[in-house]
Amino acid sequence: MAGMDANTTEVHQREAFAFSNKQAKHLLTELLQYEGINGAILLSTCNRTELYLSTAEHCQIAADALLQEYALFPVENPVIQVREEEEAALHLMEVACGIHSRILHEEQIVTQIGESAAFARACHTTDAMLDTLFRIAVSAGKYALTHISVAAVPLSVSYQAIQCLEKSCDNLSGKKCVVIGNGKMGRLVAELLVQKHCEVYVTLRTYHHGETIIPFGTRPIPYEARYAYIDGADIVCSATRSPHFTITAEQFSLLHKKPRWILDLALPRDVEPACVEEGVTLYNIDHFEKRHPETAEAIQQLYQTAKQYAQEFQMWRNYRDSMPYIQQVKRLTAQRLLHSTVLGPYREEKQLEELVCLVSEKTVDMLLDGMKSAVAPDLLQACCEKIGARARALPK
Repeated sequence: MAGMDANTTEVHQREAFAFSNKQAKHLLTELLQYEGINGAILLSTCNRTELYLSTAEHCQIAADALLQEYALFPVENPVIQVREEEEAALHLMEVACGIHSRILHEEQIVTQIGESAAFARACHTTDAMLDTLFRIAVSAGKYALTHISVAAVPLSVSYQAIQCLEKSCDNLSGKKCVVIGNGKMGRLVAELLVQKHCEVYVTLRTYHHGETIIPFGTRPIPYEARYAYIDGADIVCSATRSPHFTITAEQFSLLHKKPRWILDLALPRDVEPACVEEGVTLYNIDHFEKRHPETAEAIQQLYQTAKQYAQEFQMWRNYRDSMPYIQQVKRLTAQRLLHSTVLGPYREEKQLEELVCLVSEKTVDMLLDGMKSAVAPDLLQACCEKIGARARALPK
């Protein structure tokens, strides 16, 4: 795994790795052309970009170099963290449990992990290893959300942004708000503002395809007319996947009455930083983080949950890697029993041979099923060697 998140990098660096769906598909399909890469999944959110690779044994692919090669624009000395094997699996479980999110224990990351795996499957770039890893990570995240309570912590950046606004302006009731973007985050912000009794306008693009959902209590406006509504608004929130600024400094400077607060909840950023001027407060996604000292016990529970699910994945992986040796144990066990003196003159009969093989297989399966946590390829290989050595020592 190679990646970066909001805890280790600034937003201007993460922007270079904020791939659109089209760019992500190109990246993933290109990576599968490299010799030794069996699968690839890209986890890309507003707070992180992480590339997970499944590679052949002894593959020397440098995941961080690959990620940097596909950056949308050059970045000087990007902080890309690399994790391998068990460390990478544990990290994904921690991410799924919301430990590394800017908003501790936030719920959206579980959905994003599931969607990233589904996207890779649609691109035909995942394999059994990554598919199982991400499936278990989703289970870990769901368990954490269901069984671990983190008091006083908002569930998403959207909630935190609204709380931040309330602290800044005391009362949101009656404020005129313009929300640019009708995606999941934009709709959630709009719904929360409506709940605060704001006058909310939401932009819609004229070329938008598919189902259009307009949050209840809001007023839809054309995206192209956004500046007319921003002029005189109290609050503007932009949360789109646009590769370009939705609010430029040039157009912003022409407004007669500029908004007091601007929320930029997008990556790449929607609002040109030069829009900041006296009387205007701009918040981006890096401003929102909520950690409370009283959540220490819950955080420890989240780490423990992540560890348990990482161990579950490792058990699955060990069992999968052990299958060739398991088959060998079954075969050697049957051979040794067939050549033992216990069977005497009956061991040449075909029906008896089939019965011995069946009994050996079932016995080995029952034994290993009760000790899955201890099954490992190296241990089974040693077991095969001992059984084989003893079988060779038996009289012919």
